[in-house]
Parts: sequence; C-alpha cells; structure tokens
Amino acid sequence: MVKKSLLLMLGGFIFVIGMILFPLPVPFGLPTMVVGLAIMFKASNKVKRRVIRLFDKNRHSRKAWQKAKDYRRSKKESLIR
Repeated sequence: MVKKSLLLMLGGFIFVIGMILFPLPVPFGLPTMVVGLAIMFKASNKVKRRVIRLFDKNRHSRKAWQKAKDYRRSKKESLIR
C-alpha cells in the first residue's frame, strides 16, 4: 500500500515537471509526462481507467492507443514464437 502511494506521488510529481517543461523550445516536456504517466499506470488501475476514458473521447487519440496496443501484442507474439 505504501509502495503504491509512493509510486503515485512520484509519477504525479514527474508528470507535473513535464507539464512545466512542455512549453519550452527543447522537447523535454512530453517524454517527461509520458514517464510520469507510466509510473502512475504501474501503481493504479484507477489512473489507467481515467486516461483510457479521456483517450476514448477523442477519435484520433483512440486510434493511436489502438496502434500502441496492437504493436505491443505483435511484439509479445513474436517473442513467444
């Protein structure tokens, strides 16, 4: 329980740092936000569900999400073979 809380706080902190860095001309903000979200995804299914709901509201992001899932699935299948 403590580990999940710490991971959520760390991921949230990294995500906020990414939001601060996002408007800068050097592209550090978006990768930093992705790392923060990945850490939060690892810690909480609730975060996953909320982000998926946000992606489902936008048609273009839904396609990107599906491509990423298909890519991961194909990678797993190639490793199994």
